[in-house]
Amino acid sequence: MTRFLAISPQSQCYLFTVALALNLLGMVLTDMWVPMVVGAIITTGLSVDAWVRVHYVLPMRKELRNLQNQVEAIQKLARDINT
Repeated sequence: MTRFLAISPQSQCYLFTVALALNLLGMVLTDMWVPMVVGAIITTGLSVDAWVRVHYVLPMRKELRNLQNQVEAIQKLARDINT
């Protein structure tokens, strides 16, 4: 999460997906297979990581933050009742 803070996670998804598409296009159009395959593997990993982060990790963190706030509110209410 702290690796790429200069751009938003959604923009990272698009950037890495475009980079993957360009790598695959380069594999089709050129004879430079080894660098293109390595680049495609790396950009595939970055794309998958970015999409998983946007669709699963960030919403989960938001939900955990909301649950933590609810737990703190309930604990405060329980302390107020006990005193």
